[in-house]
Amino acid sequence: MINPTTKLNRRQFMRLMALGAGSMAMAACGTSATTEAPAAPTVASGGASVSPTAAGGPTQAPPVDITLKTAGWPIDMPFKDAAPGTFNAGYNKALQAWEDLNPGVKLELIEFNVWDAAGLRTAIAGGTAPFHYPIGVLGSWNVPGIQASYAEGLFADITEAFNKHDIISALDPKVAASSSRWKTQNGTVFGIPYEVVSSEGFFYNRAHLAEIGMDTIPFNWSWQDMREIALKLTKGDRKGLAMAAYALDWILPSYGIDFDGLLSHYPIPGKGFNWRWDFTSYVDDITEGVNLWRGMYLEDKSVYTDPNFWDFSQNGQLAAAFYDGKASMTPGIHLFFSDMANKMNKTIPEADKFMSFTRQPLGPKGYTYQLPFAVSAWAFNPDLSAEELDKAVSVFKYLLLSDGFVKITNEIYSAKNDASEVIRAIRWPYANKYSESIPGIPTSLNEAAGQNYANSLKQIFGLPKPPEVGEFVPAEVNRGPGDTPWYDKLSRWAYSKDPFDLKADAAELEGILNQQAKTFPSSVEENAFAEGINKYYADVTTYLQANAPKFYEERFKPFYDLRIKPNFG
Repeated sequence: MINPTTKLNRRQFMRLMALGAGSMAMAACGTSATTEAPAAPTVASGGASVSPTAAGGPTQAPPVDITLKTAGWPIDMPFKDAAPGTFNAGYNKALQAWEDLNPGVKLELIEFNVWDAAGLRTAIAGGTAPFHYPIGVLGSWNVPGIQASYAEGLFADITEAFNKHDIISALDPKVAASSSRWKTQNGTVFGIPYEVVSSEGFFYNRAHLAEIGMDTIPFNWSWQDMREIALKLTKGDRKGLAMAAYALDWILPSYGIDFDGLLSHYPIPGKGFNWRWDFTSYVDDITEGVNLWRGMYLEDKSVYTDPNFWDFSQNGQLAAAFYDGKASMTPGIHLFFSDMANKMNKTIPEADKFMSFTRQPLGPKGYTYQLPFAVSAWAFNPDLSAEELDKAVSVFKYLLLSDGFVKITNEIYSAKNDASEVIRAIRWPYANKYSESIPGIPTSLNEAAGQNYANSLKQIFGLPKPPEVGEFVPAEVNRGPGDTPWYDKLSRWAYSKDPFDLKADAAELEGILNQQAKTFPSSVEENAFAEGINKYYADVTTYLQANAPKFYEERFKPFYDLRIKPNFG
């Protein structure tokens, strides 16, 4: 049985994107990293944290007596190993510059794993949490969960400090406009973005692809295309695809079927918990998706996989098979590009020649649930005083969004006068305004990132964004049933070699979750929920009609008429 509280599922994958080649161990043990720049974790930083002088420069703040307790990256202690021209040396210089401007503020390292949701929740309740931590850990990496976590009081309201330090002007405009993961619908700010996130997708070996007469993978490829390409790439001991145990949680959502899928999760107002599940209306689609995967795995034998493979980070078994040439494609997110270059000991130009990245395949009717562009953010301890929050936001801005970021990147650039070394050390594009160019570095970062990689991201980031329900309805503090039954079924459908009745399984799953839902009350006012739902489905309709018309006509509209229209009109 797969237990998604201990194994990686789609809602947990983003914790990995926040861990660079050298930071996995740091996050686990709470110790300061001593790796040099190529292995350092992502930083996207910088911005003065004090009031400007008349000439526009920063001034020293009045002395204070404040200690901010950190569990490490991204606001870490000074690095002991800080050779000139490395990330570590740049970070040390930037941190010292901020401390000089903020006398009396000290950082204290505590041993704490901010990626452990249960432990973090306990620490916040007990007053022992560090001053900053990733928002997604407590928010299940989705908008409803994140908004609910703020409503529960797990994140500090940083609106005053956010505005005082003018964080918005330090952000990339696309990041500033993508605020549902760090700001409430009424404008309260509870986090600061630190990384840009693409949709999940696949890295592919360019040389292997050329062997089958292809230069790139078509941008609008389908899962059936994936199966055919993987089979053609399979050669001897080499598999066409390396894939983890959540394979069906990538395939089935493109049919609209998921734990929170567009066609399998629907609102019921005024009846306790506001959501119910339907896995039987389109059970034939579930069967088709399951059969596609099992055909790849059991019949084509084109997949390097195992029921125990869940890690698709740059450090996992799947990536290792890709590095070694044992698999031609491997799952990931764009942020892993520089990490993977480091793991293979390649420069960015070499990595760009070796591999490319493309988005997930579409469903058979042209639908994708994937977001082309989103951000990840960090929250701050709600126990911090106003003065402590001010300094916490200040140091975060300085080191991750402006002046400190410039110091760090210029230090890296100084070693070889090569902007691609900056991208190799710090995952690109950045959440701040320096993704195109950085003061002191003459080369365009788009050029330095490599033509294949940069063009792929430009194409992905330019896609229209599907509406997210958490952007429309008030936060639901009572989160309802957990997703363990869903992942149990996925594991069975994906890997079982014993016969199973998929239609019976789907009906059982639907019954379990709906029965559990009846035991949860709702914290959302009924009229506010209905208003948000109507706006949400109106936007979904517009999005699908423009971007997945076949899916809209053949799947969404019938489902809307069956499950939504009777209650919401």
